[in-house]
Amino acid sequence: MDNPIREAERLEREGKGFVASAILAGMAVVAATWMGLFVFLGANAAHGTLEDLRARWIPEVRSMALDLPDLSRLSEVYTVDGVLLGKLTERNSQPVEFEDIPTLVLAAALSAEDRNFMTHTGVDYRAVARAFARDIGGGPTEGGSTITQQVVKLNFVGTEPTLRRKVAEAVIAIELERRYTKEQILEYYLNSVFFGNNAYGIRAAAQEYFGKELSQLTIAEAAALMVPVRNPSLYDLRRDSTIPLRARNAVIDNMVLDRYITEEDGEAAKDDPIMVAAPQEFYDPAPQVLIAARDTILNDPRYGLGSTFLQRKRALFGCPADDAECTGGGGLRVYTTVDFGLQEQARRILQEWFPPGSNGPTGAIAMVDNRTGATVVMASGLDFGTDLEAGQRQYDLATKGRRNPGSAFKPFGAVAALEQGITLNSYWNQTTPRELDFGGTTLWRCANAGTNDPGIRSLERALIASTNTVFCQVAIEVGGEAIVDAARRMGIRSPLLPIPAIVLGAQAVSPLEMAAAFSTLANLGDRYDNYLIERIEDDDGNVIYQHEVSPNRVISPPLAAAVVNTLELAITQGTGGNANIGRPMAGKTGTHENFTDAWFVGFIPQYTTAVWVGFPDRQVEMRNLTIRDTFYARVFGSTIPAPIWRQFMSVVTADLPVEDFPENPEGTAAYYRTMRVAIPDVEDMDLDEATEELYDAGLDFTVTIVNSDKPADTAVETDPPAGRQINQGSTIELFVSSGLAPETAMPDLVGRTRAEADQILNNLRQATQIDFTWTFVEVATDDPENDDRVSSTSPSSNGTITEGTAIQVSVFAMEGG
Repeated sequence: MDNPIREAERLEREGKGFVASAILAGMAVVAATWMGLFVFLGANAAHGTLEDLRARWIPEVRSMALDLPDLSRLSEVYTVDGVLLGKLTERNSQPVEFEDIPTLVLAAALSAEDRNFMTHTGVDYRAVARAFARDIGGGPTEGGSTITQQVVKLNFVGTEPTLRRKVAEAVIAIELERRYTKEQILEYYLNSVFFGNNAYGIRAAAQEYFGKELSQLTIAEAAALMVPVRNPSLYDLRRDSTIPLRARNAVIDNMVLDRYITEEDGEAAKDDPIMVAAPQEFYDPAPQVLIAARDTILNDPRYGLGSTFLQRKRALFGCPADDAECTGGGGLRVYTTVDFGLQEQARRILQEWFPPGSNGPTGAIAMVDNRTGATVVMASGLDFGTDLEAGQRQYDLATKGRRNPGSAFKPFGAVAALEQGITLNSYWNQTTPRELDFGGTTLWRCANAGTNDPGIRSLERALIASTNTVFCQVAIEVGGEAIVDAARRMGIRSPLLPIPAIVLGAQAVSPLEMAAAFSTLANLGDRYDNYLIERIEDDDGNVIYQHEVSPNRVISPPLAAAVVNTLELAITQGTGGNANIGRPMAGKTGTHENFTDAWFVGFIPQYTTAVWVGFPDRQVEMRNLTIRDTFYARVFGSTIPAPIWRQFMSVVTADLPVEDFPENPEGTAAYYRTMRVAIPDVEDMDLDEATEELYDAGLDFTVTIVNSDKPADTAVETDPPAGRQINQGSTIELFVSSGLAPETAMPDLVGRTRAEADQILNNLRQATQIDFTWTFVEVATDDPENDDRVSSTSPSSNGTITEGTAIQVSVFAMEGG
């Protein structure tokens, strides 16, 4: 009800007439209270004048602020598409304007509480006299307070049982009727009085006790509603007792006496039993959104509803349910960012995959708008409620269900690596399993899913194929603190420990957080803070709070573009293929250790969506499950979350224009630069050690077995030689000892000159590193053309040369020369 003080149409009552009325009212009220009239008169006779009495006992009401407080209203929560999700109730107060209160209800109220309300001036002298007569005559106690006096007591003077307070009550009641119309006072009273069972006001009472609007009430129901007003506990309409029935029938009799209804109608009404409706259970279309909106506002002062929790609670809910004297608050309209249509589609899809009550895994879907950070969907596959035995939950899996994201956390590691100068074309040892030293007391065992495929893999390919062993090394290289920092900047809010295993999803996060953080990548490094509350209006439509979108650059655009490019390939070439919706998109699968949690987080230019699958109450291995008539030996992020993502996003994009990601910003190419490395010296290492050393350097190799005096399987040398700078990812030649003595074939020297033969043998010894010798022996010839040329060798051509071999080379020489 609007404050009507300035609209009052009462005639001015000034001067001695008003004062006299006030004093008479006060005296009469006192007389009806503990037989105090005589005490009052005796105590004040010495003062002698009316003015003296006025000064001591009558408050200066003309200067008092007698504003009737705003009544508590139910705050409403809406989706962005205008669907009313529900009302936030602390006190069930639903004020209704006077003209909307049926005459039948007004009649019941007046007959029950103040039969002379429309004719008295705030104090009913006849009622006071009757009450006084009954009190001194020993009859049953009868109240003499008018409806106006009850309003004064609850709002201006309190309930302290003193003579002065009773006098003040009467005087202020008269002044209140001078300022307000009867209709305004009665409207306020019927909207504020407590009817029991958390119902404040006549409309809330009608809904609570009979499940009806005021216009639907019968005579018997209208009369019954006024029964709990005097004592909501004693006259509880749900109480199995004859007391409420007798009280209701007394109200009906008064309505007959007051000629609001006929005697015939009254008798018929008294024959009706009090049929009270069971406490109502309302259908909440999206209770998790309703509760998230409530919690968000209560726990954050940014919405202009108060700096303390209690202030915000009062502003949102209105008065506490157990505070009958409290007024004000509530009546807000809270507009969230959630799209109800998409919310319902997400819930439907999840329950198709995981029927409620099936005792199997379930899922959650969270979606944010990349351009604003707004939460568009926060859906759970569970029915939301408080009946835990029936499989319901009091928390929302999409926003509060924090679980381990597995490899879906690797993009944060990639961001941290690129920020430290590690490029996508850096190469890493992908061999599995690996035992890595991260500076702890024990080694960290890191393994890939699937079979061992030793070799090297670029950081880019490792993100596409979700290679654990590569990212374990990356995490050690960049440090857990850097990964936590990247995740924090991008939008993760859950507690994170800076341990290397965080890159594999060792820390729990919510689906909504993951969607918000990946959205930063979709925006090429601009983070739009995730939010749920779009706007809050008061009951008059005034905007109390309006969210303002403000991007914050947290990653360089070229770096973000490089990661987005890679996550696009994760769809077309990697583990995310089952999520492909045939338009520009990027994303990452995630499977936590032992298949306890499975994820897919993906984005298109407009939206980012996270899908989580797992058991709701604890981490249970998802092995040997049948879901939608399909058997899954193990559940990966690619096997169930990715198809759910595809199904949901197909709905989202049905009428959504196709957009592509922006062109790579200038500088993106730097993140694809191939890293250079010095070829490590692996000589004298066994083959396994040399292999690990070369793979760790990011180099591939081919093996050539050579005879050597080194033990078998020992690295002899590399080509190019150790120390040479080359690109990572290059393939070099690794010479490995066969374990046999080194040998080589005797070259064919016949016909060569002495000098040529000497040079060939020198080159051979140097190349093979075989320590052999040779001598030249002259053989006489009379043919000048043969002079100084090799005639034969021992060993002969293709013979074996080994360590210590002495080669004899015969050379023609002219006779007599």
